[in-house]
Amino acid sequence: MLTLYEAVHGYVTKYVNLYYDTSDKIIGDNEIQTFGQELTKSKSDGGCGILGVPFKNGRFSSVEQLTIVFTSIIFTSTVGHSAVNTAQYDTYGFPPNYPTRLDGAPPKNKSPLTEEDIVKCVVDRETTIEVISLAVILSEKIRNALGDFEVNYTYDPAAVKIVEEFRKELIDIGQNINQRNEKLERKFEYLHPEEIPNSVSL
Repeated sequence: MLTLYEAVHGYVTKYVNLYYDTSDKIIGDNEIQTFGQELTKSKSDGGCGILGVPFKNGRFSSVEQLTIVFTSIIFTSTVGHSAVNTAQYDTYGFPPNYPTRLDGAPPKNKSPLTEEDIVKCVVDRETTIEVISLAVILSEKIRNALGDFEVNYTYDPAAVKIVEEFRKELIDIGQNINQRNEKLERKFEYLHPEEIPNSVSL
């Protein structure tokens, strides 16, 4: 996961530096400043209410601030989402293994339970099928992998080069995972760049 974070961070750093080579450009960009305000404004005031955004004195003023914010957003909505989402069928596909709900009253003491007591708590067939179906849907394979944008908005040759470098780095990370997987009985695929969605899509 750290390798993927470093790849995303490197991509964002190059991209931000391409267009914001001075602090004045950042400070003078009203859209970027409004974006920061929306991120940090409390939910009760109609904002996102995100804590920890480096929006000092009510503004972005450095490349480092933008890089932290954009890296966090991209990483969380791609790699972080994949780490949690992709394994849902493996986790919940057999509901007794990891039940989303148990019926009956919770135990009132530490007396041992019998197998019959536990079976009585397992949810009915209809609920079980709903849980399995949900796990299947949430674990479905993605259409566009990280770095493979559905719509291309990048035409600036310098930016295109940065995107290509990012994609190449993701291919290299994938090849390293493939080499390690050759020695494993159970393959590691959840965070393979080809399996990571380019965005959260449910």
